[in-house]
Amino acid sequence: MFQKVLMFFFAAKVALVTCRYEAVHEGLEKQKIKVERTGRLAEVLNECSGICPSPWSGHLLAINDSGGEAKLYEISRTGKLLRSHAVPEAVNRDWEDVTADAAGNVYIGDFGNNGNGRKDLTIYKYHPDAGTQQITFRYTDQTFRSGEKSEYDCEAFFWANDSLYLFTKSWEKGLKTSRLYVIPDRPGHYDAAPHDEILLKAQVTGAAISPEKDRFALITYGKIFLFGIRNSTINFRSPLACLSIARQQTEAILYEDANTLLFTNEQRGIYQIQQRN
Repeated sequence: MFQKVLMFFFAAKVALVTCRYEAVHEGLEKQKIKVERTGRLAEVLNECSGICPSPWSGHLLAINDSGGEAKLYEISRTGKLLRSHAVPEAVNRDWEDVTADAAGNVYIGDFGNNGNGRKDLTIYKYHPDAGTQQITFRYTDQTFRSGEKSEYDCEAFFWANDSLYLFTKSWEKGLKTSRLYVIPDRPGHYDAAPHDEILLKAQVTGAAISPEKDRFALITYGKIFLFGIRNSTINFRSPLACLSIARQQTEAILYEDANTLLFTNEQRGIYQIQQRN
C-alpha cells in the first residue's frame, strides 16, 4: 500500500513537469507531441533500465536494473519476450543502460552510483561469439571527499565514433548538472574527464543516438531533450527541443528511425513518439 502511495505522488509530480526552464535558459524549444502507447514489457522486465535495437536481429534488447540477472532480454516491439541471452562473467550490480556498435557488440553500463561512492564503475562489452570483456573507468573530477556534490551517478550512454558517450545524473536539489564523459569502446581502464555539461531541471536516466548520427536524445522523468550533432562532435552546443512526456518513471529510450523515438518506463509501458523535423 505504501509503495502504491509513493508511486501515485511520483506520477503526479512527473505529470506537472514543464519545459519552461530548458526553453528559456538552454535553448531547447518546447514542442507539442503525441505520445502513443504501443505495448507492454514482459513481466521479467519489471525494472527495465535500458533498451536498444539488437545488432543480431530485427528485435530489441533490454536490461533490468540493480539486482536483476546478468542477462539481455530480446523482445518484440510490443514487449513480448522472445529469448534471453546470459552475459557470462558479468554481474548486475547496477545495470543502467545498454547500447550497441556497428560490429555487433553490445555494451552494458554497470555504472549506477546513487550513493556517489562506487570505485568499480564498469561497462561490459559482449558479443555472442567473443564473450564478455570489461571496460572500467573513473571520473577524473571526483574526489570522494566529504561534502562532495552527488553528481557522479550515471544511467545513460550510447556508442558512436568508436567511443562511449556517458551522461551523468545529479542527485542534488534544485537544478541538475549533467556532464558528458567520453571513453574508448575498447577493453581497459580509463580516466574519464568531463567534455561538456548542462544545467537541467530534470535527472537524466537514458540516452540514444539517431541512426544517421545527426542528433541524440536524453530521457528524464517526464521530459525528453533533443540535441543536434555537428561535424560528428557530440556535445550540448546544438539544442533542438524539449518534449513533455509525463509517463511515470521513464528510464529507457531508443531511436526507431530518424523521426521516431520509443521509450519505456519501470511500470512496463512501451511508448512511441514522432519527432518534428
